[in-house]
Amino acid sequence: MSTFAPTNLPDILLIGATGRTGRLVLASALKRGHKVVALIRPSSYLSPQPNLTIFEGSPLDSAAITTALSLTSGPVVVISTLGQTRTSGNPFAATTSPRLFMSDSATAVVSAAKAFGPKVQKLVLMSMFGTGSSFTNLNFLMRATMLYSNMKQTLDDHNAVDGVIKNSGLVFVMPRPAMLKGEVALPVKILGDTGEKAGFMPSVSAQSVAKFMLDAISSEEWDGRTPVLSN
Repeated sequence: MSTFAPTNLPDILLIGATGRTGRLVLASALKRGHKVVALIRPSSYLSPQPNLTIFEGSPLDSAAITTALSLTSGPVVVISTLGQTRTSGNPFAATTSPRLFMSDSATAVVSAAKAFGPKVQKLVLMSMFGTGSSFTNLNFLMRATMLYSNMKQTLDDHNAVDGVIKNSGLVFVMPRPAMLKGEVALPVKILGDTGEKAGFMPSVSAQSVAKFMLDAISSEEWDGRTPVLSN
């Protein structure tokens, strides 16, 4: 069942618009006809575009998020693609994000959404395969990597986000992408909410994740769920 008619698309407050997946969400959302407010830190930059409002503020500041929400004109969906960062893609590389960066942002988002009221229709936050109940369905190599490398900070933060959002009382979708790999938006496979259908090393492209997150806006199918995504 569709929540929104194609001619009445909700606005989007996008957090993480300058990141790898966030940029893809932004481009696709504008192409689909959404009006987007992008909350970016003062040190970041986005090129101005039609139907894009750029607001500088911290994703950890509920007041800044509330102000960004006030720039929307109708029903709004909050999308967050924030992630922990390291100095490189190596799981043992030094972390460059605060320990609970994503969960502190999720707490601020929930506070702002509740303060803003019922215009906020849904939260769509990018999670990760391995979060919460899906951890046991990772292969043994990935479980060891998650626990004994600097990815442990990422795992702990995602688990904290899981708790914040599930206990918020708000409508949410938290897709859990498998390993991000490739550049093409291939068809998405749902491996269950806990990855119970995952093979040894599933992967998914960032384009596919961006498409799924936007599709989740106009569908109730995934509300309250944590689908593990692969290609």
